[in-house]
Amino acid sequence: MSGNVLLDTVTPALGAVVSTAMYLSPLKAVLRASREKSLGELNPLPFGVTIANCIAWLSYGLLKHDPFVTAPNAAGVLIAVFMTLTAFGLADEEARHKMRFVCCLTAGVMPLLGVFTAFGAKDAEMQKGVWGLAGNVICLIYYAAPLSTMWEVIRTRNSASILVPLTMTSYGVSGMMAMEPLPNLSSLIPELSGTSGLFFLSTFAHHQPNQL
Repeated sequence: MSGNVLLDTVTPALGAVVSTAMYLSPLKAVLRASREKSLGELNPLPFGVTIANCIAWLSYGLLKHDPFVTAPNAAGVLIAVFMTLTAFGLADEEARHKMRFVCCLTAGVMPLLGVFTAFGAKDAEMQKGVWGLAGNVICLIYYAAPLSTMWEVIRTRNSASILVPLTMTSYGVSGMMAMEPLPNLSSLIPELSGTSGLFFLSTFAHHQPNQL
């Protein structure tokens, strides 16, 4: 603790609020897809990655005893599992295959990291470092996942698969990351994702029954 209220409380609290908003941002579209029994243009791939992302940062927050990291990611795991299971039931076979792969990979890697943390890490700092590194790597994948639909947006000239709330909250997350004492590459990914999303939203038509 630095003794600075802005750095110790205000900024982490804002980060927790923005993170929670980001995890919730696709929920309305998922619920609408569930009611209509169709994903439409909704991209389900980021939902499985969100599970891994939240588990990594939840583990980091618990080891660090940081409620501002722990709370939003504990909620994020539940939100992401719900959205993943809902989307899986509505997805086509190709999308299901990708989602199944992401979830099985998460189920394999996370326990291995836990075993290493418990039995291989020499001290608490290494334990936190393992999960912090895992969180940053998964963050790169998490924010890159929505970009997987960009070619389809260009091909069809339709920006319907881009989630507007997720695009906007990406900027908030990028800002929170940039305010860290040692900002890293992962702070650039949400900014790139948000900028790309806004560019395509402003360039191409937006016809999406499942879109917010």
